Amino acid sequence: MVAFSTTRGAYQAFTTPGGAADPVWEIKETQQVPEDFYPSRKIAPGVVQQQRIAEHLREDINSPWSIPLDGSYYFNGKAAQKYASLCLIANDAAVVGGDKSLLKTCLDKLRRVMAPFVVNSWTHKLQYDKIYGGIVSSQGFKTKDLNSDFGNTMYNDHHFHYGYWVHTAAIINRLDPNWSDLSKLNTIVNLLVRDVANFDPEDKFFTRFRSFDWFRGHSYSHGVTPFADGKDQESTSEDVNFAFGMYMYGKATNNAAMEAVGKLMTRVNAHAIKTYFLIEDVNQIHPANFCPNKVTGIFFDNKVDYATWFSAEKHCIHGIQMIPVSAVTEFVRTKQFVKEEWEQVLTKETIVRREDTGNSWLSLLYTNFAMVDKQRAMGVLQKAKMDDGLTRSWALYMAASFAE
Repeated sequence: MVAFSTTRGAYQAFTTPGGAADPVWEIKETQQVPEDFYPSRKIAPGVVQQQRIAEHLREDINSPWSIPLDGSYYFNGKAAQKYASLCLIANDAAVVGGDKSLLKTCLDKLRRVMAPFVVNSWTHKLQYDKIYGGIVSSQGFKTKDLNSDFGNTMYNDHHFHYGYWVHTAAIINRLDPNWSDLSKLNTIVNLLVRDVANFDPEDKFFTRFRSFDWFRGHSYSHGVTPFADGKDQESTSEDVNFAFGMYMYGKATNNAAMEAVGKLMTRVNAHAIKTYFLIEDVNQIHPANFCPNKVTGIFFDNKVDYATWFSAEKHCIHGIQMIPVSAVTEFVRTKQFVKEEWEQVLTKETIVRREDTGNSWLSLLYTNFAMVDKQRAMGVLQKAKMDDGLTRSWALYMAASFAE
């Protein structure tokens, strides 16, 4: 028996064996995911030298860093993961050899910008909400504006916002295990994980898996307010950033249960993203006249809207599915999909045709395009303005790591 859903194609009926008092439907996920923060392929010394990755890394680490005390948990989180990712490169002998001075500088600066977060001393502190059992920004209560910080106080986008912090904490636990404030950091980050993806059935303080839908395989970004077209999801790459960050954080803190759940979430999520959100030519989920868009845009339960909440530009509709760039990126975005998306949509965009290096979205498009043509991509990345969640050294480092 087959039934058709509103936005997810055909649903196939399955039966369980008869006679069992409690029938079990066992599902196995075969999607592969990375085992580490680092790309699976080491960068050749010649590429490091040719692309001046070590030089760019030094510039990025020595540049001014800031995370504003009155800032957004979303944008501040992007900055935190951006800085932490620099420390990953500074720990890679393929780039720095045996020199640990850059890593020391990077970790020192990372501790400083993270210090207010670990003691919850920002202007808009995090607080526990007893009504829905979660951690929210106090900004919405102070301003009486439900849309403050993208609606964080009303549980909008928590997996986006907190995913950056969880991922950052995972890197810090890996690279700086003796930091004196590590336990304080982990106390807060454990609360953020419980807010988004509480996996403990005995935990009565937090809703279980608030954001993630195991049946559909992805999270919902809309919070507790009603919406005519149902709940929605937009940035799939930030969704999987949370799951992968949770997986790596569990691994770095020796929390086997969190590691296992985070890894499974990453695998299921990557599978769902490739099935519903990133549209290869062979896709049979969406109507034929919609498939040429190549990405869904805003995916509601009752409709799919090729758009974003913040811009009508196509490079934004596609670019929001590319942030942040990490080791999990190539496991979600296949080379075949990237090639089709580039040739059918992105090459026609003005910022690509004119090679508008002053538009920071170009840095994301070309880091992504490196999966298809890394030499051309790295040439543009040498001069493009960087997205606010991306550094030149990280963009080149990731681009250089993709398979030929």
